[in-house]
Amino acid sequence: MSIDWVAKLPNLPFGDSYIEDSRISPFWEQVDEKARSLRTEWLGPLTAIEEERLRGVDCARVACQVFPDSDLDDLVVFTIVGEWSFLFDDRIGFDEYDSLEDLQSDISRFDRILETGQVETTVPGIETTLAKCLQRIYPRQSHSWRRRIRQNFLDCILAMGIELDNRRHGHVPGLQEYISMRRNTVAMYLCLDLAEFMLRIELSDTLYDSVEMCDYRESWVDIAAWVNDMASYHKEDAAGEVNLIHVVRAEKHLSLEAAFDEVADMIESRATDLIEAERSLKGGALYRNSTAGERDAVDILVQTCRNAIGMYMRLHRESPRYASQDRGV
Repeated sequence: MSIDWVAKLPNLPFGDSYIEDSRISPFWEQVDEKARSLRTEWLGPLTAIEEERLRGVDCARVACQVFPDSDLDDLVVFTIVGEWSFLFDDRIGFDEYDSLEDLQSDISRFDRILETGQVETTVPGIETTLAKCLQRIYPRQSHSWRRRIRQNFLDCILAMGIELDNRRHGHVPGLQEYISMRRNTVAMYLCLDLAEFMLRIELSDTLYDSVEMCDYRESWVDIAAWVNDMASYHKEDAAGEVNLIHVVRAEKHLSLEAAFDEVADMIESRATDLIEAERSLKGGALYRNSTAGERDAVDILVQTCRNAIGMYMRLHRESPRYASQDRGV
């Protein structure tokens, strides 16, 4: 049975300013070409399979619309990081690791690169690409920011490893277990970190670690993850993978259509949580007692997140990667 996930996707109260205002970077035509050239230099030529996997993943378009005021070089590095993450995720999703130990070996090497921004090899590849991107990002960021993105990056890959292990053992996680894992595998914590780089802002540790900001991040990340799970269900089901639709269906003993409806309701509820989290964040004593610069950083990040949700949902509806019911991430 196939479900039209586009029809099931809820309409959320976040406008898509990129449609309304046609906002896009003036560097739009240069970003994709320059990113492709650097990516080829750092990663090497893509295989036909990798080209196919990136079909419809227009990271340059996303960068230029979410960050229309960013510099050309920043847009290029964001584009390459986005493509890198999709290609690495596909390595795991398409079962290209012989064992969890092989993945853990890669994680150890990535950790060293994340700590220093350096790599021991000059051979084009996934490690060289990561190091080259970090070398363009790290000089502008504080030690605290570098520590945060390092941890979020490792949490993301470790969660992917758990997901891989679950699939190989036929384990369907419970709802709360899955939600906790998915918050990391969707890589949106990393996107929020990179948004600070792109917007040339940086949250203080006090603000970043506050209950209000943590609630805000979790709500935003959950919406992104669950929207993607609706779009990806048919492809992942065919590959023997498990996403939120499978988990909800198993835990609540629902039909496939009812499970889609349940997840759509969960997304709508999380959107309400996001609005309330934003209200609590800006109405709290920590925000009010922060410096003007810190408040501006929060305001800029929150507005970017609001805009990004609207565009994110539109891209899922329009992208060829999600265009038919049997395709997805």
